[in-house]
Amino acid sequence: MMKRSMIGKISRFRFWDSLNVLRAGILGANDGIISVSGIVLGAAGAELNSSTLFFSGLAGMIAGACSMAGGEYISVSAQRDVQRQKLAMQQKYEHLDGNSAETLIRAIDVLNPIHASISSFLSFILGAVIPLMAISLSSDRWRILNTLAAMIFALTMNAIISSANSKVSTKRTIVRNIAVGILTTVLTYVIGRLFGVSVAG
Repeated sequence: MMKRSMIGKISRFRFWDSLNVLRAGILGANDGIISVSGIVLGAAGAELNSSTLFFSGLAGMIAGACSMAGGEYISVSAQRDVQRQKLAMQQKYEHLDGNSAETLIRAIDVLNPIHASISSFLSFILGAVIPLMAISLSSDRWRILNTLAAMIFALTMNAIISSANSKVSTKRTIVRNIAVGILTTVLTYVIGRLFGVSVAG
């Protein structure tokens, strides 16, 4: 009986923590794809050379991954603090019946901010590598088109993964992801062009 209870606790821990890690991973990858695409296309709009493009994207990738990881750690830590406060309050209500107790939070359900932070960091890197490699390995003539194509493909795949086994519309998620990505890259490219022209002038 005790063994079965322990298995149940482990299962609940894995479910909630895995769900949190998955959420952080999907958001991290999406942000990595869009952020670095915007950085390198903005630099391309300013007509910077290939090495500058690469190092700009690389710096953006590292900074973005650290920022996402830090943000996840802070956010999930705040959630964990609230959960711990609720756990402490629940100790004052031992008289609750079984049906009410089932709705209460358990110690095993408390989220782990380190897991979410690591997931966000690694997924941001994986997402950012796609546009970074696309623009770095392309010729000057095709680098913008290839980077856009790589971004759209990556965002589409991330949308499919994030909406799998859920009631969320996959088509709507894909359109939303691509729309945000294109809006971001168009804005940064235009700014890059204006910056490049002003410097040249």
